[in-house]
Amino acid sequence: MPHLRIYRATTDGIRVHVRSRYEAEFSRPEERRFIFSYRIIIENRSHRGIKVMKREWSIVDAMGHRRKVVGNGVVGVQPEILPGGIFEYDSACDLRCELGQMRGTYTVQHHRSRGEGDTFKVIIPSFCLEAPWTLS
Repeated sequence: MPHLRIYRATTDGIRVHVRSRYEAEFSRPEERRFIFSYRIIIENRSHRGIKVMKREWSIVDAMGHRRKVVGNGVVGVQPEILPGGIFEYDSACDLRCELGQMRGTYTVQHHRSRGEGDTFKVIIPSFCLEAPWTLS
């Protein structure tokens, strides 16, 4: 059974859940290529609708390799999430070793009946990327 951990953070009524998993079938340890998937659930617990405008990731592995990823929306869309609603997506990350960490933020915009709403940053909880043999 694959090892799964769940991480959560809430910012201004927006809760972000993350589950990560090592993907052995896509990884090539002999080539220093380790693949991890993660599932994100963005849950709007606030009383206002939101739109996810962009994402910013900080990725680091145990060997000290760091990178930033910045882009519009998530998985090619800028989802609108009504109060009480959720948006889920899956993505993946590659590392040069079997252990690492990701964290980040979403820039989110509140809906307004006319025009653009105010924006704020939503914390994506820091989460581990770890191959099963690193857990012993």
